[in-house]
Amino acid sequence: MLSNWESAWRNLCWHKVRTKFWLRFTGTTNVKLAITRPAGKGALLGEQLEAQGISCDCTPVLELVKLPVSDTELAPIMEAEQLIFISQDAVYYLAQHQPTFSPDCQFFAVGDKTAAAIEACFDRRAIVPEQHDSEGVLALPALQQVEDKRVVVVKGRGGRTLISQMLKQRGARVSHCVVYERIPAATGSDIWLDHWQRQGIDGIVITSNAAIDAIFNTQQSELLNWLSSRRFYLVSQRCAEYLREQYAIKDKQIAISAGADNDALLACIMDNQPRQGGTMTEQQQSQSSPQSSDKSSNPAAVSGKISKTAILALLVALTSGVGAAGVYYLGQQQLTQYQQTLAQVTQDNQQLHAELASSKQALTELHGQLAQREQAVAQQLQAQTRELEQRLQATLQTAKQQLGSAQKAEIAALTRSAEFQANIQRHYLAAAATLTRLHSLVREQSNTTTVQTAIAADLALLKAQPKPQLEALYLDLHGYVTQADDLPLQIMTKPADPQIKQRELTEQVSDWKANAWRSWLKIQDQFIKFRTHDKPVIDPILDAQEQQLIRAQLNSYLRQAQTALMQQQQSVYFTALEGAGMTLARYYRSDNSAVVAMQAGLKALQQKEFAAQATLELQTPQAVKEWLQ
Repeated sequence: MLSNWESAWRNLCWHKVRTKFWLRFTGTTNVKLAITRPAGKGALLGEQLEAQGISCDCTPVLELVKLPVSDTELAPIMEAEQLIFISQDAVYYLAQHQPTFSPDCQFFAVGDKTAAAIEACFDRRAIVPEQHDSEGVLALPALQQVEDKRVVVVKGRGGRTLISQMLKQRGARVSHCVVYERIPAATGSDIWLDHWQRQGIDGIVITSNAAIDAIFNTQQSELLNWLSSRRFYLVSQRCAEYLREQYAIKDKQIAISAGADNDALLACIMDNQPRQGGTMTEQQQSQSSPQSSDKSSNPAAVSGKISKTAILALLVALTSGVGAAGVYYLGQQQLTQYQQTLAQVTQDNQQLHAELASSKQALTELHGQLAQREQAVAQQLQAQTRELEQRLQATLQTAKQQLGSAQKAEIAALTRSAEFQANIQRHYLAAAATLTRLHSLVREQSNTTTVQTAIAADLALLKAQPKPQLEALYLDLHGYVTQADDLPLQIMTKPADPQIKQRELTEQVSDWKANAWRSWLKIQDQFIKFRTHDKPVIDPILDAQEQQLIRAQLNSYLRQAQTALMQQQQSVYFTALEGAGMTLARYYRSDNSAVVAMQAGLKALQQKEFAAQATLELQTPQAVKEWLQ
């Protein structure tokens, strides 16, 4: 019986303490959100929500990966007239490649943060639409008349293609430069969903369709059902439609912000925050104690004798009263101890809150210092980059000027050479080859459309020139070559030297006169030689070696004419024929029929034209002259 009283009293005291003190620390329960932005992009939003009393859990579900960009992909950016940046990441990743832009290039940004990134990285002001999405960009007045304009869209892999499609329909020449891609931070979303479920997450902030696919990538029906019952805060109507169509999320679970920046998301979350929690009412428990009614009997005379039963009942009542008093005292001690413990916990909690606030303030200061240092480093790096770009541009401009001067001089020289080959040498094949080389040089220069057109016309003119009858002329020359060695020269063969019989000196003294005469003749023969013959002298008198040289000269002229004929070098051809004719007239016998026939044939060949003699009016020289001026 005593134990029952103690248990009842302890329960009564705990109920009073819980009702009086515990409910003071409970009340409205705030929403807890999960922010799925990539690493480093959700921290500021989390701090803003924490300041509003909303707990946050930053869980990046996507990672940004830099993609390699070749010089071929960067080339359109250097010549672009309009550049459109889809996100801040597109700006940062393109800046790492240090591209160069045209001075007249217009920059467009989807949002204010992207425009700020463009100004920080490239020192250019970007045009920003009022509506921060693809539709807003397409509505800009500067993008309405874009026919034949070179437009480059800098973006990440995937995403919408509305801007490119609409600009192509408007006649623009659109190119893409993909500089990064978003990939899931994990192969499945089970680890995130399990963590969120244990943290009691009520809503999820999502900024892209790729993030939606990443968090719904689970095969566990329990986690998927839990996820489908959460509230979703999105940045665009497109994401909302994708979430409804792909994962059957109801409209009442979706809230759409006015943009993708932190302020718009914060306003959307605060406007659509469900008011949770309730007021717990303290139940008034009334203890009903059984009312005992003393059974009294009518006053009567009782016996003065007290029964043993009455005495026993009195002792039991006294014992119960003492037990109840003890239980009450014990409950009071426990209540006092609990109040002291609760006060100590409250004090410790306040101290922890103060330390946490101090730590947050120190962390905020560190973030501010880090941001200032990063900004200073970025400004210094940007200044150095600009200085380096200016130096490179100056060096490149000087090199282009030097190279341009050399190329222009070569172009002028090739033009004169082509004109000389066409009209002086009549070597049309060589002139065509020279014009082809000239065209390859001119094509690399700017504003040379007229020159290229003139070169094409001149090439067609050269190809249209009539071809000579090369076969007949070549055969005539070949016949003359075969006859050249048999033609008689206009000389007389010198007689052989007479064999003078030399007599030796004798040892006889009596022959001293004969020996003296022989010695005189021998000495005379060493200095002066006399040769006699009985035929008339004809000038010149040539020996065998000289005759061979004359015949070789005639053969050389004839073969040179053959070669010039095949190469269509008209001036060389006629010069060789003239040389062959002069050699025949000077060194060969004019009374020989074969010599006379060859001379007549050479004169006939000189009178035959194997190419058109009319001067060709080439358009290239005048066009090049105007372009150089």
